Amino acid sequence: MTAHTTLSLLVGLSTTLREPVLHAMVDATTVAVVVDQDELPRRGVLSWRVFEASGPIDSGEFTVGDDCGACQLIESLVPLLETLVARAHWDHVVLAAPPAMEARPLVSALVGAVPELTVDTVTCVVDAVLLVEQLSGDELLDERGLALGPPDRRNVAELTARQIEYADVCVLANAHRSAAPARLHNLLGHLNPRTTVVTADVGGLPTGPVARTGLFDYQAAEAWAGELAASDRLQPSGDGVTTVLWRSTRPMHPARLNDALEDIVNGVVRSRGVVWLANRPTQRVRWESAGYSASLGMLGEWSDTEHLAECSVVATGMGLDPARLQAILDACLLTESELASLNWQDLDDPFAGVL
Repeated sequence: MTAHTTLSLLVGLSTTLREPVLHAMVDATTVAVVVDQDELPRRGVLSWRVFEASGPIDSGEFTVGDDCGACQLIESLVPLLETLVARAHWDHVVLAAPPAMEARPLVSALVGAVPELTVDTVTCVVDAVLLVEQLSGDELLDERGLALGPPDRRNVAELTARQIEYADVCVLANAHRSAAPARLHNLLGHLNPRTTVVTADVGGLPTGPVARTGLFDYQAAEAWAGELAASDRLQPSGDGVTTVLWRSTRPMHPARLNDALEDIVNGVVRSRGVVWLANRPTQRVRWESAGYSASLGMLGEWSDTEHLAECSVVATGMGLDPARLQAILDACLLTESELASLNWQDLDDPFAGVL
């Protein structure tokens, strides 16, 4: 094996739809590592198997405790990958992650822990029949038996969006069963303009390259997944898919924002940004939504950035009414009279439990 073995990462919720894509990624000089989570809810283990084009090589299990399942997976994978690299028999590794694993933390960890591996391609398989539903609901992974341990409170929409946002290639499986495949292509492009959309044929095989593409760019992937809201996130509207940027230099009234959460996410499949809460005037607050779930988190202090305090949110939706969304967000801002008269920090804080 050469000093820099390439790595292609495969993610996606459906292991059934991923299987033909996985085999399309494996050639004579490739070794594949597949991690499955079917036994995780019942036995607390992740099963793994290693194979090459000529057949199976090895298999085993990783034990997962009650802590961070993703963290334990990464810790267990590193020695396995190091062993495969050391055998110097293959020049390409394909890693098929568990359905609930996001590519970003996995890639970030492997880049530092296994320097002999060079990430080449991140490929995500999505189901054309279920994609809109998966991006639009509020079902928890735990409710589908897909959580990576008890602390995992992510929802299906959040996972699906994050997998798409980090992918170099998105394989649109079951496209022949979709009534509007062009709209789904457009939706994927709005969620991640970096990605190349490849359609799978009726048998599930990808019709374009899905591994060894050389498309992965760590800095670009991190910038896209990490940027909260910017004008370069906007894509041309079409096929009922719209992405809008909303900004304001006024702070938001925390109670009005809390009351408006359901209205804000209605019709929005994904939004990210930063908000300025009036009762937290020095703090940058992260805004993120996926499907019908919204979350806020701390980003730090405004004084740590080069920006003046502001609100900035990018939202993508299908059938989204930009004017309606802007009006809802505008109504959450402090009015001119409130700006002049209120003691902002005395406002009730409905987000005290999460910030």
